[in-house]
Amino acid sequence: MHEITGRDNVLLMEGHPLSGMGNWHGLAETQRWDSATREGLAVEDVKRVLGVGGWSVQTVPLADARTNPPTLIDGHVGIACGDQPPHYFPTKAYGVLQNEELVDLAGVFQEAARIERGVDLPILSAGTLRDRRMAFVSVGVPDDAALDGLPARSHAMNLGTSHDGTCALVGCLASYIVVCANTFRAALLGTAVQEVSVRHTQGIEDLTEARHILRDMIGSASLTDAAIARLLDVEYNAGDLWHDLAGQVFPKVYVEPDDEQGWTAAHTKQEKRLEAIQDVYYSDLVPGDTRQTAWGALMAVQGWEQHERTTRTAKGAQPRHRGALALQRTVASSSGTGYPLSDALMTTDLRGLNGADLAGLVTA
Repeated sequence: MHEITGRDNVLLMEGHPLSGMGNWHGLAETQRWDSATREGLAVEDVKRVLGVGGWSVQTVPLADARTNPPTLIDGHVGIACGDQPPHYFPTKAYGVLQNEELVDLAGVFQEAARIERGVDLPILSAGTLRDRRMAFVSVGVPDDAALDGLPARSHAMNLGTSHDGTCALVGCLASYIVVCANTFRAALLGTAVQEVSVRHTQGIEDLTEARHILRDMIGSASLTDAAIARLLDVEYNAGDLWHDLAGQVFPKVYVEPDDEQGWTAAHTKQEKRLEAIQDVYYSDLVPGDTRQTAWGALMAVQGWEQHERTTRTAKGAQPRHRGALALQRTVASSSGTGYPLSDALMTTDLRGLNGADLAGLVTA
């Protein structure tokens, strides 16, 4: 069920907010979260449970033992972990990713946070599953308002890979850490949109792109904060916002019908939308001290689209995690972000802002 066998080892921090129930399955080695130092798992302990240096994954020729002598099967190899026999037979294009790469990628994410943000991200869990065929590392993201810019807290950057072809190198933000096969599937193989995905048959030896993505996820938060600071300095009266939404922004997104009966129904929908955005504006999603600013206006509109209205990505995919959206899309709106009203708000010469648009203020 949890797929933690005698060969596997799982190590996790207990007592951290992201740890949840901790060692609920009773199969993991645990350490206690130190709230004073706020340090996570030591790198040497992570390497130990992942088997880094203790054993390695090898590709071996695949032969047909039914012949005498055995005949090599052209175009295929076997994957063996340590002293285990080959357990999967991919093509020669399949690349083997050693578990130490997960440690390296977690370090990239931590380093970017330290350099770009001045915050320390702890490693909260690591381990192998399915007789060493799968491996994972989970890095915690602290409750830092400056890190994401939205009231979406308690994330983990979960990184995972396999040696048996069951999953690519994957990494995504989730609201919990990985502690077993169930949480691995839920966080990395479920409905969450993966922020990092590199197939083992597509240049797995070169993880430059994955490293850039992880660094950029933190770096984009710095750009977000700078843009938020500018928007907070711009006064935008709530009355002007409602007038601009109804008169300038809504017509860009919602087409008004020609006939009078249809127009009346559309007008009613517009009024309900405006009331719903007003409700968000005066809710906990928009802190009181940010109202009457351009940032408060954007938070209200995007908050309505994100929380009150089903926001989907292209081709009907599941909504992306709020943390990932906050890191990469909070103020970098475009028509492809899934926030059409927020995009229209940012790209309109708003009368209430004396003809300025929010996108121009963001990139100033």
